[in-house]
Amino acid sequence: MSEGRTEGNSIAWEPVAAVTCFLGAVLSLTMGFLLTTRSLLNAATHPLLHDLGLALLIVGLPILVLGGHFMDLREKKVSHGNRREAAISR
Repeated sequence: MSEGRTEGNSIAWEPVAAVTCFLGAVLSLTMGFLLTTRSLLNAATHPLLHDLGLALLIVGLPILVLGGHFMDLREKKVSHGNRREAAISR
């Protein structure tokens, strides 16, 4: 694939992935918190929902970190493109 062909692609997937991860993490952490609090439901009467809440709490943090990783990828790509443009304009 030629390099000129890849530069024409202006749609960036990293911001979309980052926003999706951040929204998914917030939803996961919120639902996990709600399902594990004692005031909302009792772990003795609803053990499966309590376990699901704990799993959502555990999964929410890595998803949040993954969103940050996608933001870093986008930042590196943009800064690399700016350096390339500066070198071409010289």
